[in-house]
Amino acid sequence: MRAGGVLGATGALGAVGAPAHGIGRPDNWLYPGDEGYDGAVAGFNTTVTRRPEAVVLARDAQDVQKAVRYAGRHDLPVCVMATGHQASVSFDGGILVSTAEMDRIRVDERSSSVRIGPGAQWGPIAEAAAPHGLAGLAGSSVSVGAVGYTLGGGLSPTFGRLHGYAADHVSRFEIVTADGELRVATPERAQDLFWAARGGKGNFGIVTSLDFGLFPVRTLYAGAILYPAEAASDVLPFWRDWAAAAPESVTTSAAFMRTPPDAPLPEDVRGRLVVSVRVSFVGDAAEGAGIVAPLRGVAPVLLDTVDEMPFTNWDLIHSDPEGPIPAHERTGLLCELPDEAIETMIGLAGSASDSPMDLVEVRQLGGALAREPEVPSAVGHRDAAFTFFTIGVVPPEQAEGVRDYGALLIEAMEPWSTGGAYVNFLSGDEADPADVRRAYTPEVYERLVSVKSDVDSRNMFRLTHNIPPG
Repeated sequence: MRAGGVLGATGALGAVGAPAHGIGRPDNWLYPGDEGYDGAVAGFNTTVTRRPEAVVLARDAQDVQKAVRYAGRHDLPVCVMATGHQASVSFDGGILVSTAEMDRIRVDERSSSVRIGPGAQWGPIAEAAAPHGLAGLAGSSVSVGAVGYTLGGGLSPTFGRLHGYAADHVSRFEIVTADGELRVATPERAQDLFWAARGGKGNFGIVTSLDFGLFPVRTLYAGAILYPAEAASDVLPFWRDWAAAAPESVTTSAAFMRTPPDAPLPEDVRGRLVVSVRVSFVGDAAEGAGIVAPLRGVAPVLLDTVDEMPFTNWDLIHSDPEGPIPAHERTGLLCELPDEAIETMIGLAGSASDSPMDLVEVRQLGGALAREPEVPSAVGHRDAAFTFFTIGVVPPEQAEGVRDYGALLIEAMEPWSTGGAYVNFLSGDEADPADVRRAYTPEVYERLVSVKSDVDSRNMFRLTHNIPPG
């Protein structure tokens, strides 16, 4: 995918790598060949490649404004990246604004809220909030950047069903739009922009500051129960029915998962295909134990890590890889998970299959995730019952087979699909405008296009899962 711009003397940059338009060589701009350039463009997923004409290591909002204004003068596209978890579209050319250094975190105990910079990661945010007895709707990994995650909705495995999407609890943000202006958006100010950016990802500008609500949570009763993959026909239908009856204080998922051979796990679990049932309960540990107890008797258990834990250990629920990894992903949304759907999953991803995938997951939605918040956002498809997500981690020579198998899994689950997708789970293989459109209802998508046309009519911020202007 070529995003515009040309490397070298024929583009916006001069032959020696510095801009050819009289701005000199700022000390926080990197060009191809500079020390630090390769590290700055590398992200979590190594299958995504970025070769911008320049990288701007932004230290504050003014640095972001300068980069955007420069790009505007020379008609260059702009990508923003903090941790690299959300930057999932390959490109060549343009400007990459790295906000990793803008990682400030300020907790306000009185209002149970936090103000963060665009480089802040969930791990440090949780550590900052914990002394106040507060926690946010964190993603599954400590290293995920909270701003990019929240702009894509923010589906939390900790207590998402209890409080909804992270985007639902944003109260204010500052954003640099395509004209280089720093704008403030709240429920009362720049209302269309406030609505669109919460769910529309990075299509509307670069967020330089974000305020969102925290919740009084000190501990979780949480973790994962691992079963042999051969027990899937007992475990998965039982989990589905158990989850349907669980209170909203339970957030849960189930997955076929191939454990790494070098993982810090018991020897009989390492390198094995298992069924992993993930559970997070907010409340008294004794009550949580009673809710989880039926899961412990449905089939032989290989490993059970579900226990009371401080919220700051929440990443142990999913135990995501630290990365970087060469990941190939596909996703969709399901309206139901009947026996036939489970049988299809088992046939294609279970112990008797030839699946090359490392993870095939269904994640329960519903609860507060299904309800429109007091201040509506652009998060789409709240009526879905489950996300369906698959990932294969393989070297380049095996990529084609894994991509094809991921597509096969998505196609096989089509009878129970809503036709939609969750935008944060879309991969680089799902970056076509038709794929992006799947993440929204038609009415929401048309409104997003309208807002995009107002604030970025030249589509500067297109190096993402793009919503083009009308």
